[in-house]
Amino acid sequence: MTPDDDKDPPLTEPIVISDAFVEGIDIERIDGDVRLIGWVTHAEEHRIVARLVLPDSVCRALVRDLRKALSGGH
Repeated sequence: MTPDDDKDPPLTEPIVISDAFVEGIDIERIDGDVRLIGWVTHAEEHRIVARLVLPDSVCRALVRDLRKALSGGH
């Protein structure tokens, strides 16, 4: 095993996926995973525009990376 074997593979986008702008996030815990439900406000309701299900380890890494990004780190 070489040192390069531990690196993440490159991020590619073979199909263009539109960005989803959200005004709020609801969080649900489902069978050990975390579901993020993104919504926007329209008239008098919140409309779901995105759902993302994360395994626990990915969710914890996201929280860590968000803290780092919001504090000005890389």
